[in-house]
Amino acid sequence: MKTVLVIENEEIKNTLESHLIPLGFEFILYRNPVKAIDNIEEISPDLVFFCAEDFPRHWKTFLNLYRMEKSRDQGIFMLLTGDGFPEEEASKASTLEINGFLSVRMDEMDIQTLQDILARYNLLPEGRGDRRYPAAWMADLDFAFTHPYNYKLISGDITDISLGGLSFLPDHPQLTADILEGEEISQASLNIEEELFSVDLRVVRNSKVIAVRFLDLPPQTHQCLKEYLNGRRYPQ
Repeated sequence: MKTVLVIENEEIKNTLESHLIPLGFEFILYRNPVKAIDNIEEISPDLVFFCAEDFPRHWKTFLNLYRMEKSRDQGIFMLLTGDGFPEEEASKASTLEINGFLSVRMDEMDIQTLQDILARYNLLPEGRGDRRYPAAWMADLDFAFTHPYNYKLISGDITDISLGGLSFLPDHPQLTADILEGEEISQASLNIEEELFSVDLRVVRNSKVIAVRFLDLPPQTHQCLKEYLNGRRYPQ
């Protein structure tokens, strides 16, 4: 999925990429909204995140042109807003057919909102099972891997997970800073309710949080993880 970010906030950018890159979304970043507007027709993105907090005067122009290219069902436009976003601007956004609002805080409920919208418009390849759920809502789930270069054991915490991959916050990020994006890791273990599975991975992003995608997840592991995810009870 071709995805455009029009945003200045690096933390929000990293959060969105860590959740969506493992699911196959490809990102194009613009920190200049005028350039983003100029390139709408050429890029024709499937999904857009536009930060009204960063660029309050440009999002309507961008959205007008985007809707000339793609209808609300064909192109997903998410507007990121701050707490002081005016009601009249929110009304204009709805009239211009945005698909949804996200807070610039990008907390767990914003991620849930995003997952619901992507599922509604069939942008998640495996439906509910491939949605990325915050691991804070789960228990009995652990992950570790062996560093591909120096073979040190890397421990930490899962921040979210799906059937497609997971995001992981290392206990000591300085030990993983040299791992390249695209690197394959063959010595990793996923513990699901005290059942240990070996998994192969590809690193799709390495910043403070490491995002990885599972490679050829074995059928038994896939089924166990699917049952685990489907058995969770998430906040409404």
